[in-house]
Amino acid sequence: MDEYNKYKNSQNHKKHNKRNKLSFYVSLAICITAVGLAVWSTFSSYSSFKEKRNQVATATATATQANNQVTGVTVEETTTTTMSTTESTTLPTTVTTTTVPNTSTTMSAVQTMLQVPGNLIYPVKNAKVSKPYSENAVYNKTMGDYRSHLGIDFNCKKDTNVLSMSDGVVSDIYDDDRMGKVVIVDCGTFMIYYSGLDDVKVQVNDSLSKGDTISNVGEMPCESEDGIHLHVAIRVNGSYVDPLSVIGTNE
Repeated sequence: MDEYNKYKNSQNHKKHNKRNKLSFYVSLAICITAVGLAVWSTFSSYSSFKEKRNQVATATATATQANNQVTGVTVEETTTTTMSTTESTTLPTTVTTTTVPNTSTTMSAVQTMLQVPGNLIYPVKNAKVSKPYSENAVYNKTMGDYRSHLGIDFNCKKDTNVLSMSDGVVSDIYDDDRMGKVVIVDCGTFMIYYSGLDDVKVQVNDSLSKGDTISNVGEMPCESEDGIHLHVAIRVNGSYVDPLSVIGTNE
């Protein structure tokens, strides 16, 4: 009986050892499998990361190459014009200049003094200036527009005697639709234009002395709304000057 128990115990012990060994190997296999899976996962992640990094590097290289190819190409700039929200004031008609033959620029005061003596007399006696010289556009009531007034107007009565402001020679006499009858006197270094005349008493090539009678005052069609007056303009080398700047102060 004892021998039988010993044998039985021995067999049970062996079976227990076998189960223990089987459990051990199963556990080992599980651990190895887990480690393998971990390694495989890590390797897979690394491979994926490496692949993405290579893709990024490739894309960067492509972009850089494209940029290098574009370098040196001139791109035409487009300009967008923005309209001002402030509209300019609309004048009655287009701004024009006074209709005196051969329009040109004006001269400085120094140039005027060198070319024109400062002792010219007034072309009419006891007359007041009704409209001064202006290089800027001023309103013309008759024409209904704005224009430069490159001369001066002397307010006076019709048929008032017009006097020669300086010594000179009559160079031209003509009728103008807007300026009326015009007499031009050549004074050597400058020219005097008398406009809005009537009953001219001189002829072309007549020599005049300061104070000689040229004509009577008539009408100026382009300034008829300003009343009866004489319009006088002075030009030096083709440029207009203010007549009042060269009229003697003692006259």
